[in-house]
Amino acid sequence: MLDDMYTRLTNLANYKLLMFLPLLLTVAMVSIVYTNGVPLGIDFKGGTWIEVIPESSLSDDEIIELTSQLKSINLEDLEVYVGGDVITGRDKLTVITTSQVDQEGLKSILSNYAGSLYETDSASVKVQGNLTEDVQEKIAARFKADVAFNESTGVMWIDAFDLDEAKLESALEFYLGNFTLDVQKKNVNIKPVGETLGKTFREQGIKAAIFAYVLVILIIFFAFRDLIPSIAVILAGTCDALIALGGMSLFGIVFEPASLAALIMLIGYSVDSDIMLTSRVLRTRTGTVDERINDAMKTGLTMSGTTIAVMLVIIVVSTTLFQIETLKNIASVLLIGLLGDTTTTWLMNAGILKWYVEEKGGKLDLRKSLRGL
Repeated sequence: MLDDMYTRLTNLANYKLLMFLPLLLTVAMVSIVYTNGVPLGIDFKGGTWIEVIPESSLSDDEIIELTSQLKSINLEDLEVYVGGDVITGRDKLTVITTSQVDQEGLKSILSNYAGSLYETDSASVKVQGNLTEDVQEKIAARFKADVAFNESTGVMWIDAFDLDEAKLESALEFYLGNFTLDVQKKNVNIKPVGETLGKTFREQGIKAAIFAYVLVILIIFFAFRDLIPSIAVILAGTCDALIALGGMSLFGIVFEPASLAALIMLIGYSVDSDIMLTSRVLRTRTGTVDERINDAMKTGLTMSGTTIAVMLVIIVVSTTLFQIETLKNIASVLLIGLLGDTTTTWLMNAGILKWYVEEKGGKLDLRKSLRGL
C-alpha cells in the first residue's frame, strides 16, 4: 500500500506544485490564529480550577443545572465536566474558569450538588469524659494537625492534609480508650492562579520554547552544514507547529504548559522524520531520487501512522473514561501536528530535496558532515 507512494503522487501532480500545498495549509492556519486567537488555559491567563469528589454520582440534568447556576454568576470560559478519579475510583467533578472567584460562594453552590466539602482531611472524635491539653498537643504533633476540643459537646476536631485513619484510630485507643471516630477525607481541591502570575508563566514558557527552537536550528545547521537541506528541515518543523496552533484555535484547545510542551515535542518529531528523509536522499548512492524518497516515505508513514493511532486512543480514553483534560490536550496537539507533518515532510521537504538534487546538483554524500552528529 505504501510502496512507491511518492512516485504515484507525483504522477498525479507535479512535485513542484505539491510543494506549495503545505505552505497554503500553513497560511490558512495562521490566518485562523490571527482571526480567532488561541484560547489560554488558567496557568497562562489566570483563573480558578476546582476538583470535587461528590458524595454520590451526578446526573446529566444536575450537571446542566450546576453549569447554568455557575454561568449566572458570570464565570468566564467556564468548563464543567465529570470524569473518574484514578485514586478513589469515584466520580470527579471538575470546574474550570478564567475568572477569579469567591471561593466560599462557589463552595456554597457546589455543596448543593456534591454534598459537604472538605479542603483537608477532617476527623471528629466523641470523647468519653474530659480531654487534657497534653493529649491534644500529642495528637497534634504526631499527625501534624490542628486539634480543637469542645468541652460542652465532648467532641474533638482534628484537621490535617493527610490523615491515616488506621494510625489515628490506634493512637486514639492508646490516649483515650473509649471514643467514637468519624473521618471525612479531603474531597475538594481549589487552585487559584492570579492574572499576573499567569502572564509570567506564559512569558517564561514562550521564552523557553523559543530557546529550544533556536537550539534545534543550530544543531540542524551544524549536522548538515548545507543551506538548502537545513532550511527545508527547519521550514517543515515550523510549519508543523503553526498548523498545530491553527488546529488549537479551530477546535478550542487551550494553550497551557502541557500543550506548549506538546508543540516542542512536535517540532522534535518533525525534525526527526525530516532528518531521516534528508539523510536517505542525500547520503544513499543507489537508486533514483524518487526511489530514495519512496523508501524513506514508507518508513516514515509507518512510524507516523502508529503514533497517530496511539494519539487517537489516548484522546478517546482520556475523554470517555477518565476525563484527563491535560492528557487529551497533549494528544490533540500532537495529532493535529502529525497530520500536518505528513504533508510538510512528504510533499514540501521531499519536493525541495528532489529539486535540490536533480536540478541543482546537491550533495550526494553527507557522511563527512554527518560525523558532527
